[in-house]
Amino acid sequence: MWWILIKMDLYKALALAGGTSTAVGGGILVSRSSLFQGTTNPVTTQKKETFRDKYTAAILAKEDELWNSKFGTLKGTAEPTHPTLKNAKERSKTNESEAKDLHKQGCSEIYDSELENSPHFKDFQTYCAKTMKDGIAKGETWNEQAHTESTPWNTKLTNLHSHNEDQKGVLSDSLKKVKEQISTGSESSPNWNESKRKALKDWCDETKVKVFLGEEEAQFKNAKLYCVGN
Repeated sequence: MWWILIKMDLYKALALAGGTSTAVGGGILVSRSSLFQGTTNPVTTQKKETFRDKYTAAILAKEDELWNSKFGTLKGTAEPTHPTLKNAKERSKTNESEAKDLHKQGCSEIYDSELENSPHFKDFQTYCAKTMKDGIAKGETWNEQAHTESTPWNTKLTNLHSHNEDQKGVLSDSLKKVKEQISTGSESSPNWNESKRKALKDWCDETKVKVFLGEEEAQFKNAKLYCVGN
């Protein structure tokens, strides 16, 4: 225990403060631990990670055009859990302008809230965040065609089948599984049936609603290759 020597005229003050002291030849020794009871240890204090910290690329700017589509989703059949977003959904029935302000307010509250164990991740993803599909450039189209259609899926399957990670980048674990699933058959003339087209389309459908992490993120790059355009 570290001790510091303190003058006797501080004895009464320390007694009132509840510090531990011991008389030593004209002065007193005071316990450092008792002197600083109730204070915060700066070494152990750590700022909790927020949604804004983790998902910087997905945060919507105040005037982002995506607010309109997110608000349309909020007004739909989905049910938010965040109190302010619930209020916004209810208010949208009578005052849309006020409801839009509440929508942005609710998302801002989520942005700056603690991420770990948050009950509002789904609200963030659905009503407040840029998704993978939202992250593609204007003029590009996310493929929504049914798996029964050969275009564009057959071309995408052919490209995925021959994907070289050294040249085109690493595949996510989930897309690697799709590649393994479709890569049964002749190398020169693969059979692209509905089952294999469905495997890739399902991957694209699952990916498009995930939170956007930036243009350099591996899964987004995968999606640009195999879910966007012809």
